[in-house]
Amino acid sequence: MLKYLLLFSFLFIGFSVKAQTDSLTKEEKRLLDSMFKNDEFINLMMKKDKNYLDVSIGIGNGEFSTNNNAANATAINRQLVYTPAITYRLKNGFNFGITAFVTGDSANKPEIYQTGLTAGYAYYGKKIYAGGSYTRYVSNRNKYNSKSIYQNDLYAYIKLAKGILQPGINLGYVTGKYKEVRYVTFQRAIRNPNPPPDTIYITVSGKDSTDNKTNYFSASATVGHDFIFYNVFSKKDELDFIPTLILNMGSDKLTQTHTNKIFDRPAFSRRKKSSYSNKFQAQSVAASLDLTYMVKKFFIQPVVYFDYYLPETTENRFSAIFSVSAGFSF
Repeated sequence: MLKYLLLFSFLFIGFSVKAQTDSLTKEEKRLLDSMFKNDEFINLMMKKDKNYLDVSIGIGNGEFSTNNNAANATAINRQLVYTPAITYRLKNGFNFGITAFVTGDSANKPEIYQTGLTAGYAYYGKKIYAGGSYTRYVSNRNKYNSKSIYQNDLYAYIKLAKGILQPGINLGYVTGKYKEVRYVTFQRAIRNPNPPPDTIYITVSGKDSTDNKTNYFSASATVGHDFIFYNVFSKKDELDFIPTLILNMGSDKLTQTHTNKIFDRPAFSRRKKSSYSNKFQAQSVAASLDLTYMVKKFFIQPVVYFDYYLPETTENRFSAIFSVSAGFSF
């Protein structure tokens, strides 16, 4: 406190003297410059926005999207995915990044099954937080890969920046094409023309390959609160905790085309192409727990997402998605 009083005293005296010449000696100027450079509070007040480079690696079971957990919850198979990433954040709010999705192949050897190229924008205002991003997922389209079903991922959000309850809206739209192969068994009824007339059922089984085209639109209503704590374990750290309740709504469509030559026969031609769709409806209720801890240039971000599917289904209604990423910001 004493050094601030001295500083203002120097300034007051300097502006009050009638002489127009500088009354501070070189040594006094050097002491004032040193005080400004070494005082943490003054440095914080005078700090200017700058660009940042984030280098991180994460692990989780979200297979499809880096932002849209409503889309990730549609996955049936759960496996660990490693996500090394580099993101460049500009001071004007724009950001650009690349993320590799690494998991075990059929022989449990690590492989990059897709790479995400992202361009986005984030706005942090006094009243609202808002942002959006577009991610292009690049992978081998000729490979049978049900983990990389989307190529285009649009995501946007807006929410109140302050208040006990901070409502918001998330919008997502993903589209993609992928190949899939699986072992199937079904029966085919054949009419026997020989007397006496009879119907014969034959069983068709084997590997079935399909070309698939899919899209999924999601709209989520959210309510949560941002808890921010400073100086938790040291004088230069910060802890952010954001619990959120979510109602997910959406619609989706899947078109499958069988590539097995058996479907070129007249008896099976009607099965060659089929479409499945769900109209826009409430799809799930969810809860998200987001935690971010930062100390100097290091950060760690664990996220847990619980999802309960609402429409009637024979599959498991409950999904749990988690991720933990850690890295450095330069």
